[in-house]
Amino acid sequence: MSDHAPLTAPKYNLTALLGDLGSLPFILLAGLMANAYFNAQGLQSASLLGLYAPYVFIGYSAVILSFLSGALWERSRLAESSRLMSVTILFSNFIALCAWACLLLIYIAPIMTVFAVCLLLAGFLSLLWVERATGDAHLMRSSYWSMRLRITILVVSLHGLVAALMVAEL
Repeated sequence: MSDHAPLTAPKYNLTALLGDLGSLPFILLAGLMANAYFNAQGLQSASLLGLYAPYVFIGYSAVILSFLSGALWERSRLAESSRLMSVTILFSNFIALCAWACLLLIYIAPIMTVFAVCLLLAGFLSLLWVERATGDAHLMRSSYWSMRLRITILVVSLHGLVAALMVAEL
């Protein structure tokens, strides 16, 4: 028996597990909102532990988007190009600040709540795009990239659904 680690990483690891578990609140909250909408109760009746489900969705989304922005910041510090590193760090900070702004937008007007969901959707897509544009070939072939792509498509789709439900109720 050898003390050496295997040469290939497992296809499903802790990162993938946490990524999948992290998508569950998006699914649960979007499901609550869709259920309330399609059962003619309206989004006003959609709640989780007594909290308005769209606000919880936006809050959770802002936290996850900020987390992903921080992860991009950390990866960009390892970039070989200092110009690329600087641009990526500035971009990751911009996205994190936009996510924070979404938490404030919900208090302005109902239409701004829809805008907040759309801004968060754009944030997830833009982070994926920057990660792709700045990633090396190894990253693009990794199981991590496959997981990021799969979860981002799910999260972006759920944001689109929530935005559509909100617009339909205006």
